[in-house]
Amino acid sequence: MFQRFSIKNIASVVAGSIVLTTFCGFAAQSLPTLTTQLINPIGQSVPFEGITWQLSEWRRSNGDRISLLPKNPITIRLDGRRLGGSSGCNSYAADYQVQNGQLRVIGDFVSTMIGCSLEVGVRENEFRTILKSPRLSIRSAKNRLTMNYSSAQGSGVLVFTPVQSKLQNTSWQLRSISTLAPNSVRSQHPITLQFTADSVRGFSGCNRYNATYQEPANQLKIEAIASTKKGCAIPQMQLEQNYLSSLATVQRYELGSNDNLQLFFANRTELGVMTFARQK
Repeated sequence: MFQRFSIKNIASVVAGSIVLTTFCGFAAQSLPTLTTQLINPIGQSVPFEGITWQLSEWRRSNGDRISLLPKNPITIRLDGRRLGGSSGCNSYAADYQVQNGQLRVIGDFVSTMIGCSLEVGVRENEFRTILKSPRLSIRSAKNRLTMNYSSAQGSGVLVFTPVQSKLQNTSWQLRSISTLAPNSVRSQHPITLQFTADSVRGFSGCNRYNATYQEPANQLKIEAIASTKKGCAIPQMQLEQNYLSSLATVQRYELGSNDNLQLFFANRTELGVMTFARQK
């Protein structure tokens, strides 16, 4: 049984229930299962779900190209009935439906509310307006996802390519947290971290946990952390809480040539780095 993790403390689990976490921590609504495949002209399915796509080209209908901001990539991922990603500065999520090659956002469009620069904010707002447009066609072929749009801000085309993850299918063991004493990470209760295609999971010293993640460029956002609820010795619990708190505020990562992974985090009171060794 997993529960939502709180940075201040590990939240209690409602008796006999499971706390569900969703992308960006937003509550999911109960909706009928929706198809997320397009049919190409020769009648074969062209899947596009379960892939994180990054915007690589943005053209207006008059031929003008919109300059993209490499440090603030725009991404999208479609998973059955829920889409989400980064709009350049903030994370977003919404339910969606695809019918006859038309993508339609249904229900509430939710987003985090992080302050951005003016340039990033303008791009972000226009992209979100496009996603909510009633006229948005979508198709995928040859590792490209294309959206043709017509909105209040004009018409054009968005072209996405798959994000090539450097972390997918890797496993790591924590060696140190820079904000803690060097010997505080105990080998008899190894803390682990595994990356799959769309989630992270592992052992946090006392409990097992999982979460979602986004990996635009070398940035890293780990969200919607959930954990089992098991009591352990106080030192184990303190280390676990430090680890999960740091994990929730990770901003970027670096892969070292000596099979090390460094996760750089920043919370309200301190900056730090967690160092991991690759598990064979």
